[in-house]
Amino acid sequence: MLGNKIQPRFVLVLWLVMQKLIRLVYHVKPLRGDGNDIICVKLRRYNARPITLGDGSEIKAGDRIIELHFNNAWFKKRRKLNLKASSLPWEDLHCFKQDLSFLAEQIASGMFDRVTALHGITLLHGPARRLGFQVEELPNTLWKKGAELYIAGLMQIYFLGTMERFKIAGKPLVLKEVWLSRAALLRRYGATHVNLPVS
Repeated sequence: MLGNKIQPRFVLVLWLVMQKLIRLVYHVKPLRGDGNDIICVKLRRYNARPITLGDGSEIKAGDRIIELHFNNAWFKKRRKLNLKASSLPWEDLHCFKQDLSFLAEQIASGMFDRVTALHGITLLHGPARRLGFQVEELPNTLWKKGAELYIAGLMQIYFLGTMERFKIAGKPLVLKEVWLSRAALLRRYGATHVNLPVS
């Protein structure tokens, strides 16, 4: 569990460097690339224990999944425009929904072949649940603690006022993983609401 400590600005410079390196090495790219996307994606193979989601979808080692990331450049642009409503996700869930609809269209058209699910890790799992994601606990490891610190730093940089509000409210930030199966994505966000076969 992460406390409400706000990191000094000079420390957060390291976060920005780390973020650029991570996205370069792991080929994380904006969903559309037009500057208006709030989601970045990475296509990868799932390599952990099998998991069965609430709708019955099974994710096994070797399955293709889409890893979701926030497009922090979107928040940076909003901050320059002084749009305080960009403190996602409470005010800007509709932007995320638009990108999920676009992603559903891409998957339905065959853009991401044989993808079984969307996956992410986030401190903002409450809003993710409202978007239809299944929330799962993560083991309490050193990796989790480090990831919590890193993501909380990015939130402090990009998400206007979010960390300050958590500090005032005294709410702890806990990292969890979120899942949305391919079938659930198409059912909830697809234009035709047709569940296409995975294989």
